[in-house]
Amino acid sequence: MTRSELQAPRGYGDLAVPAQRDSAPSPKRRRRRRFDATPYWLILPASVLLIGLMGYPLVRLVVQSFQHWGLRQIHGGYPPDWVGFDNYRQIFTDPMFWTAVERSVLLTVVMVGGSMLIGLGIALLMQRVPAWVRWLITLSLVVAWSVPSVVSTEMFAWMTDYNYGVVNWLLGMPRHNWYINNVEGFGVASAVVVWGAVPLIAISTYAALSQVPSELVEAARVDGATSGQILRRITLPLIRPIIRLLTVLSIIWDLQVFAQIWVLRQSSPTQDYFTLGIYAYTKAYYSHSYGYASAVAIVIVLLLAMVVGVYMRSLSKLGGID
Repeated sequence: MTRSELQAPRGYGDLAVPAQRDSAPSPKRRRRRRFDATPYWLILPASVLLIGLMGYPLVRLVVQSFQHWGLRQIHGGYPPDWVGFDNYRQIFTDPMFWTAVERSVLLTVVMVGGSMLIGLGIALLMQRVPAWVRWLITLSLVVAWSVPSVVSTEMFAWMTDYNYGVVNWLLGMPRHNWYINNVEGFGVASAVVVWGAVPLIAISTYAALSQVPSELVEAARVDGATSGQILRRITLPLIRPIIRLLTVLSIIWDLQVFAQIWVLRQSSPTQDYFTLGIYAYTKAYYSHSYGYASAVAIVIVLLLAMVVGVYMRSLSKLGGID
């Protein structure tokens, strides 16, 4: 480097700095930085475990969906008959399947909507109450969350009992059967699902609300914004990623709801209570059409896979991954 390269231009005094060499990484270093196998080695044990526990049953389910499996194959030891796409053709021509799909989608909308609205309301309430009240609310949510779904369903079944239900007593409707009409029965099942889903949504949403910068809220109040405007224009947009994730997860869980309806109907639901999960179960264990039930399960898996795709996209946005 020559002296003229180090000399500052006239009028700049001490601001001149020596000319720097090109610090571009070498091709070898660039290749090494481009690919790092460490993350893949870290997820390898979990991947192997998941493939072992879930991969084989899923492959077996796919193969069985193209076969005819019945009592003859199970008890007689006969090989299954290969039927190709006959099971899938039967699915899409069965009116009961489409009825089950319609019910499942409608129930999912009701359950997810109720869970998200109540959970968001409780989270906003927790933000405004004193610390000791917030602690009691959190404790109550955790206790409710820890109750198994079968136990909570039995509790709701007792509360809506025909003879001794406390709900009938509170509403002044003695000896009211909540399950003779599937609309009311699904209402009870939705209440059970919402009751079990609200704790996770409320606690997660409150954690997101606690990360909203207070300076933005104070500045909006100084500018004359109302509480509703602050909620719509500041709070909700900032916590939208976690709301999106919770919504997608709730859709995945509620679309395949089974135990609540099954227990409320005392393990013998009629056709007007058939959802996708119950429809597949009855085809397998009541009609002994295991190949057909496997095809129904594959269709359910594909529906959930589309929702999981949305979930993964939301997860990448939450993590700042393009």
